[in-house]
Amino acid sequence: MLVHTMRPDRPTLVVGLQLHQDGSTALLRPLSWPWADYHEVAEAGDTSHLGAEPDIGEVAEAIDRCQREFGARLELCNLIADGPLLRAVSELGAVLQPSDTVFRLDLTDPDVVRRVSERRGIQRKRRRIERLGKLRLTCADSPERVAARLPAFIDLHARQWRDRPDVVAPFDGDVVDRTYGAVAAEPSSAARLHELWLDETLLAGWFGFWRDRTYYTYRAAYDAGHARDSPGHLLTAAMVSALAAQGADTFDLTRGDYAYKRELPSSRALTMSASLERPCRV
Repeated sequence: MLVHTMRPDRPTLVVGLQLHQDGSTALLRPLSWPWADYHEVAEAGDTSHLGAEPDIGEVAEAIDRCQREFGARLELCNLIADGPLLRAVSELGAVLQPSDTVFRLDLTDPDVVRRVSERRGIQRKRRRIERLGKLRLTCADSPERVAARLPAFIDLHARQWRDRPDVVAPFDGDVVDRTYGAVAAEPSSAARLHELWLDETLLAGWFGFWRDRTYYTYRAAYDAGHARDSPGHLLTAAMVSALAAQGADTFDLTRGDYAYKRELPSSRALTMSASLERPCRV
């Protein structure tokens, strides 16, 4: 369901929620749960009030009405600290707790960019693999281009994770593939697909999103046959250099406390979770 708040002098805000049933308990969770790395309100429709402060009280009232209508417990996770959604549910008295940690690279800091792109190990592996051919970075930056490249990315990911017991939400030839295709086809999603090539061989790819001078990583894949050369690290280094040159401010590695993120000169930030017991129906 989409909960709208509308005022003539403020942006039109939308909160996406989905209703679950856990035994006898009704739960309201984010519409994109559990797949999204961040949950927040969105602006919709007329953008003439862009920049105006959103009406947090109106958002809180809309969520409260929705919760009461369904008699549901509210469970939100991965909320942006100090964001409109967190502020709104705080007004309702929600219990707040730390959620997942996210990692970010500051691309406005030349030292950070240099440390990522010129690490000694990366330089050594780049020189070694370049003995076999020419490395190049490409970026599909429109719905049409992403759609054209998505099947190759899906195939690369499927081959990497085939028969591995730790795979999460693998491409299945059905709903997962179609979901990625639908997201990529939606212009407002700002989906991007970066690829690292060795001559005409696809070494690695990263499916992510571009918004407000920030690149958000989402799903990566690489050719396991070249694992010795760390194609994923080479792709990251190439992307950081390219995005910084294009004026990006942040390379957001999103949630997940993985070793490769800790090895990078990244900063850490907590997202928040919020829960609120179901109110009595009115």
